[in-house]
Amino acid sequence: MTIFINESHVAALIDQGHATMANFIAAVEAAYTDQGRGEFDILPRRNFTIDVPGRKAKGSLKIGGAWLRGVGVMGASLYSGGYGGMNLWITLYAADTGKVLAILHGAVIGRMKTGATAAMAAKHMAREDSKTVGILGSSDQARTQLLGLAAVRGIESVRVFSPDPDHREAYAAWARDSLPGLDAAAVGSAEEAVRGADILVTVTNAHEPILDGDWIAPGTHCSVIGAHDPKRREIDTATLLKGRVIVDDRDQAFNEKGEILIPLAAGEITADHVKGCIGEVITGKVAGRESDAQITMFLSGGTALEYMGVSAMLHQKAMAAGIGQVLDYEERA
Repeated sequence: MTIFINESHVAALIDQGHATMANFIAAVEAAYTDQGRGEFDILPRRNFTIDVPGRKAKGSLKIGGAWLRGVGVMGASLYSGGYGGMNLWITLYAADTGKVLAILHGAVIGRMKTGATAAMAAKHMAREDSKTVGILGSSDQARTQLLGLAAVRGIESVRVFSPDPDHREAYAAWARDSLPGLDAAAVGSAEEAVRGADILVTVTNAHEPILDGDWIAPGTHCSVIGAHDPKRREIDTATLLKGRVIVDDRDQAFNEKGEILIPLAAGEITADHVKGCIGEVITGKVAGRESDAQITMFLSGGTALEYMGVSAMLHQKAMAAGIGQVLDYEERA
């Protein structure tokens, strides 16, 4: 049986407590565990640039796919960019039968799985005593970043910076409402958000580096999330060189992560500056952190592994809760 899970269905699963942030984190961890065991395959995101008649700005079509042996699913994500809104769809197949399990709209899923993935990485890389978060960015993506971190560490305070004062104040107010007891403050500069943070999150649409690596204290864990474009980066080479770097998927990171590709092309780093992928950290093949004083960095642009892991979880939750629409069609041999 195939079910259709739209944006309102996903929201209902979350709002009714069927799919918690902890569930999302467990789902992406299961996916990356398959990666660490070598029991997966991935089609790194491919981006098609589209000429749009009557418009100077170009559109895009992005495609990714994955198979996960342990999770037992395979499928693909497909979305357009540059047209406004989030036109993201996921098709989930059972790996043992090849049958379509679900077709899911990915707007809410995308935000939740991105926050869950960074939180899962922080679980394995950030210091156990991490309490203070600095966030650069105030979008919906920045919100799920904080919710995820609060699920894996005893977060007591957050400082957020966004160039728009109204946006950062709104974020701080949301954080206080969403996580009672949290000390949440909007600050007037990136430096104020970064200095003293145990965990730093960059989740912006910046094209050029947005911080000075000297602001980052020893022992900080950094989640570098915002850019997945070979010509864009949120941190510069000097900052990158300060940290122990782990990526979501090596093939995809070396195809699109500007933080790596720009200094690599300039001869400022070599490929071995990337120590491994997060699945290798989970399975103990690579150390995520070697000491409490070490700066660690998780560079992530998001992968189809995450979409498959999370979609499998949502399919199970939706079936159990009776949420979603059954697609009635005749399957021909």
